[in-house]
Amino acid sequence: MSNIQLFEQAFAIDFPVEVADMVLQRMSDLYGSAFTKNFEVYADEELRQLACTVLNGLTPADIARGLTRMNSEEWCPKNLPTFRSWCEQGGDWWTADMAWAKAMQFESDPQTKITTLTKRVLDEVRHVLTAEGQKSAHFAFKDIYVDYLRRAKAKGMTQEMWVKPKAPKQLDNHERNRIGVPCPPELVAKIGKTFNRVGGGA
Repeated sequence: MSNIQLFEQAFAIDFPVEVADMVLQRMSDLYGSAFTKNFEVYADEELRQLACTVLNGLTPADIARGLTRMNSEEWCPKNLPTFRSWCEQGGDWWTADMAWAKAMQFESDPQTKITTLTKRVLDEVRHVLTAEGQKSAHFAFKDIYVDYLRRAKAKGMTQEMWVKPKAPKQLDNHERNRIGVPCPPELVAKIGKTFNRVGGGA
């Protein structure tokens, strides 16, 4: 596979056009002239393709969450990424920005509650955080988190909180804590024969 084909895969979109149309129509119905003002720079087909691109990877539950948020939002989303953030917020999973904020709290205070996914991504970008600082680490964190989150949702996984592994129990060599292991019968028989031979030759 060539480098161009690898890059083309990164641009692959499989979000249903029909669903993008329904989202845009709902937005237009709810916000009217405000929707037109925010999105009039796009031709219809261009806006449809952009919606598919921005909403790609969202689940039906995510879209439903975004639509519910629109029902109570007075202002039209200024752009499609804003609507996507509505779809992602308030669900079972932390958003990338929320996860980053929690990760930074965890770095300052290890008692902070953190999800398993957040901890995994934080561990992966810690070298960036150390070498290049928070700004670079933030970009890397968000990209990796969004990718892992998409995969987790596709597998039907649910968010879990990270639990610090218990430290391995230190073995106590005190005599009373040692556990004896019985000698195998065949070894006992061999020892007996050897002992008898030695004893008989004495």
